[in-house]
Amino acid sequence: MKELKWLQVKFVLSNMVMVTLVIGLAFLAVGYFTKTRMEQDNEQFLWKAAAAETMPEFWEAGTVRAPYFILITDGNDEIIGVEGQYGPEPETEDLKRLAAQSLSAAEDGGLLEMYQLRYLRRPFESGYRIVYMDTSMGEAFAERMWRNLGLIGLAVWLALFAVSCLLSKWAVAPVGQSIRREKQFVADASHELKTPLTVIMANAQLLAEQGPPADRDAARWLENIGQEASQMRRLVEEMLLLARSEAGGNDRLKGTCDLSDVVIESVLSFEAVFYQGNKELRSDVEEGIRIRGDGGQLRQLMKIFLDNAEKYSPEGGRATVRLARGNGRRARLTVANTGEPIPEEKRKEIFERFYRSDGSRSDKKGYGLGLAIAKSIVERHRGAVWAESSDGENRFIVEFRTAERCR
Repeated sequence: MKELKWLQVKFVLSNMVMVTLVIGLAFLAVGYFTKTRMEQDNEQFLWKAAAAETMPEFWEAGTVRAPYFILITDGNDEIIGVEGQYGPEPETEDLKRLAAQSLSAAEDGGLLEMYQLRYLRRPFESGYRIVYMDTSMGEAFAERMWRNLGLIGLAVWLALFAVSCLLSKWAVAPVGQSIRREKQFVADASHELKTPLTVIMANAQLLAEQGPPADRDAARWLENIGQEASQMRRLVEEMLLLARSEAGGNDRLKGTCDLSDVVIESVLSFEAVFYQGNKELRSDVEEGIRIRGDGGQLRQLMKIFLDNAEKYSPEGGRATVRLARGNGRRARLTVANTGEPIPEEKRKEIFERFYRSDGSRSDKKGYGLGLAIAKSIVERHRGAVWAESSDGENRFIVEFRTAERCR
């Protein structure tokens, strides 16, 4: 059932949005605190290296071995000493440019991105003692950390997505059972109501045929019984048709039918109805369009759309039926009629069961089940239906997938 699938989708989406937020925030927090700790360790290492008189080739900063070197300058910003075996060779142009860039910087510490070095400048005698630490190892570690966190996060997300999909079936199972019971009740109740309504209508007709009633009130009462019973029977039949259509929504339609013939036959059968109402009915039907489906249900679909067009078009109005092939293996059916436009916010609601608008469409006879039945028939035929309004016309558009060959 479509309702259950949508509930499952919403369940999974809500779960995965929450899971994504939790995983994202958790991993961002881990990455932020790890990066902050690394920067603090680097800063601490630089201060220790700047304060030490003799240093090993590698300084042990926690569990990380950080390569470094130290430049010592005099009062004229000339290099007078290099400590540590890591770094550029003494008296090279690179070393001089590095020292010049560090000495000209406004801050005593910072990052030289071009060299991938972090430095700390401290006064020493008449010059400076500048400690440099290689950041390439830390950047490589950070890159691996973010990559691993991303892979772990993706794996966790996929695992939770699979679990959510499994849990969604369990979560909506009671709802599905309730919906099935409701539809079964509607179908059973509608079926059981048909018999007593038929008896009431038959008895009222027999009473009317036996002779004229005793007075006008009795005649009016008898007429009211027949009219209300007839309307009730129509409602029951529509409810039963809708229940059966929805119950068979998952059944695969194996046969094919000529949609062009169905549309033409339906238009011909409604021409007299439009003529009596002083309305015009036009048609433009491309021949030979076949779809996989049930001819009886498609005739019911056309009856609903044409009855709707006749009912809601004004006197002297016009209705147009078009059927043509579209892009790919698609066929488009359009039933348009002149009349009061359907508001944009109501164009989806009109396909709901028992929907009645507040405007000019609400004063017509009916129970608001016709378009709901039409939507159910279209969905069973794996099609799509929607409404449009423009240029003084309301249009109901249906798209079907055509069949490749006849059977």
